[in-house]
Amino acid sequence: MEQSSINLNEITEGTAYQAIETAIIQYFQVRDCIVNFDTQSACILFDPVVHRRWIARFNGHIDSCDSKDIPISVPLRRLPPQIKQMTRPILENLMAGQESLESYLKWKPLERKIVLGTITEVHHTHYKISLKGETGKLDIRDAIKRENYSLGKTHLFHVKRVRMDGENVRIQLSRRSKSLPEFVLSSKFPKYRFKCYRRLPGIKSWIRTTAPRFRWSLFFSKEIRQSLAGEYLQFYS
Repeated sequence: MEQSSINLNEITEGTAYQAIETAIIQYFQVRDCIVNFDTQSACILFDPVVHRRWIARFNGHIDSCDSKDIPISVPLRRLPPQIKQMTRPILENLMAGQESLESYLKWKPLERKIVLGTITEVHHTHYKISLKGETGKLDIRDAIKRENYSLGKTHLFHVKRVRMDGENVRIQLSRRSKSLPEFVLSSKFPKYRFKCYRRLPGIKSWIRTTAPRFRWSLFFSKEIRQSLAGEYLQFYS
């Protein structure tokens, strides 16, 4: 997807602008400002009534008596040091949000795809799965009842849903999808096509294949069945 090729350098620079501008607006209680890194300055809209002291400090005088905001260019080095202190936590919060967006754009195209994951937490209602930089969640209802989900165990998972929840990415996983036997078989035997049209997870899958019948015995290997919770595979042409 074109949307997923996001430029992290652009994100970082844009976030830095936003953090400094937010700190300036909060500190001076102004309506708007624009930061320019090239000129190392900030154009701040000061109210001529409320901000007379700041206008005099940065402009040297007040030459306007109307009620319109006065844009004044202020070198960044002349800003009060408190603004720098305010910028850091704002920047950290914004960066956390941008990292979540980057992760979301990475994982959203993998929705309804198969990924490899390792179990890192076991709870009564769900499991936490490590997915190389992200954490997925496998609810009990999406697991296979008699399958082993002990800590450190690695399985293939169907990416059921990818959602943004505030600043967090939620990746919902499943072991019950019909796409799992299709993926396992297609990975081992890429010459043939496999379509699972019915599945009782951990018990039996009914699969149509383009492979000739004399090849079907290859599909009953221990490795394949173990990756599918030991279920029996019934093939049709």
